[in-house]
Amino acid sequence: MQWTFARRYLLSRSSHSVINIIAVVSIVAVAIPVAAMVILLSVFNGFESLVRTMYADIDADIEIRSTEVASASEIMLPSDSSAEQILTTEGVESLSFVIERQALAVRGERQSIVTVRGADDNYFEVLPPSPQSIQGGQRLTLGEVEYALPSEDVAQLLGIYTHVGASLSLHSLGGGQVGSLMPLRGVRSHEIEVGGIVRGSNMLKTTVMVPLRVAQQLFGREHATAIYLRIADGYRAEQVAGHLAESLGESVEVRTREQKNSIFYNVMRYEKWAVFFVSLMVLLIASLSIIGTVVMLIVEKRDEYPTLLAIGADNAFIRGIFIREGLLISAIGGFAGLGLGIAITLLQQWLHIVRMPQGNFVIDYYPVELHSGDVILIFITFIAIAWLISTIAAGTMIKPRKICTKG
Repeated sequence: MQWTFARRYLLSRSSHSVINIIAVVSIVAVAIPVAAMVILLSVFNGFESLVRTMYADIDADIEIRSTEVASASEIMLPSDSSAEQILTTEGVESLSFVIERQALAVRGERQSIVTVRGADDNYFEVLPPSPQSIQGGQRLTLGEVEYALPSEDVAQLLGIYTHVGASLSLHSLGGGQVGSLMPLRGVRSHEIEVGGIVRGSNMLKTTVMVPLRVAQQLFGREHATAIYLRIADGYRAEQVAGHLAESLGESVEVRTREQKNSIFYNVMRYEKWAVFFVSLMVLLIASLSIIGTVVMLIVEKRDEYPTLLAIGADNAFIRGIFIREGLLISAIGGFAGLGLGIAITLLQQWLHIVRMPQGNFVIDYYPVELHSGDVILIFITFIAIAWLISTIAAGTMIKPRKICTKG
């Protein structure tokens, strides 16, 4: 019944035009911040998803590293038994043993300090490269032939413009001792043919990928520095990592991609919710216009209070009518804002209308990603604000014991 009265009061043709204008202004004042909240949160979702995609090219779903100082854990030794022990954990689809350390890359008179990532044949199953990300062959070995895959930046530093016929040499102390009389005695070197050039990922700009056995020889170590794991579809990385930590013991550290880059992801989340609360304050201030609309409607309809009292209504019933009046105004504005924000977000998501400024960006348009959870949160928020403001307005104008009437 209260909703019926509220709807009739709001849509009544007998209402003064000034009240209708104020109601429209209130609707617009609610719609614009709501649309802005949807768009802003979607932009942050888009950037977070973009960063996750970038990290997915170089960071596995789960990473295992040894925590022992004196010697590496036996699970880190590349072998069938170590692999079988890990693969028996539910949710683990594939794994790759990796050795990653710094070395000196040399080609002719050019040289550069690089990060050498030695990986076994399963590496590209665990971390499949994005399409067109490798110029040349996507392989580290072909029979007995071994290949290096330098990043595009390393290739330019070394003067490698095509992988065809190119080679480079890698130099490392390899765990040996440097003598005072023969300082180069502990240096290990390896000449290797270039099989391709890795493009696109800024995270791999100083990396040269080589076969695992090359890294073992170059650095003089058998144990892997890390084991990269790919999780099967339908499993959560955090849950699988927990099971692995229990089964492998304290000799290793098991971390998901998000845990490895937790600071970065947390900063992004904090920024997103900081923007949300700033937008919420704008919405709260804009929603104050609803108070004026509700107050003017209360004043306009005060001649009808005796009639309402005569048919059995009480003060609480009348206050409920105008509280719902404010909720209706807010709902109209809120749904209009949600619709506008969702429409703009989807257009950007599909058509990439708004472009990035000219520069060295990973993509050339602003990434957006609409999450249903954000939409629901915004809906609940503006309804709660509307109820609070409408309750304050109706409670102030309509006293618990006495209704003000003309004269």
